[in-house]
Amino acid sequence: MKREMRLSCRTLLSTLIFAIPVLLISCTEDPDIDPVLNTIQVVDADITSTTAKLKGEIQIVGTKKIIEYGIELSKSQLFTSPVRKSYTTPAAVGTFEADFTGLEPNTIYYYKAYVLINTAHLYSQNALYFTTKN
Repeated sequence: MKREMRLSCRTLLSTLIFAIPVLLISCTEDPDIDPVLNTIQVVDADITSTTAKLKGEIQIVGTKKIIEYGIELSKSQLFTSPVRKSYTTPAAVGTFEADFTGLEPNTIYYYKAYVLINTAHLYSQNALYFTTKN
């Protein structure tokens, strides 16, 4: 019985000696966390027949380097040929806004917040729309 106990303790001890450094290394690595974005609903006062002040929000910056962030605007729900207004200043949690000009009167536009990480664009979960005034 004592021999079995010693063998179990030795096995457990050698396993712990191996496992502790592995655990410490894995605990010090930063996980890859994507930014989390939100597109903010436009208010009537921010829309004219040819302009729009649109807002987005960075809720979580994440661990990846954000190269730029902003708002993407399109006349298509599929965002074909979008227009982007962007910032390259360091991204921080909070709201940001983008002014769009040269819009067509009485036209539906779709917009969403985005970030650029390396060569990939990440978008907010929600895309919204508005209609310019006559």
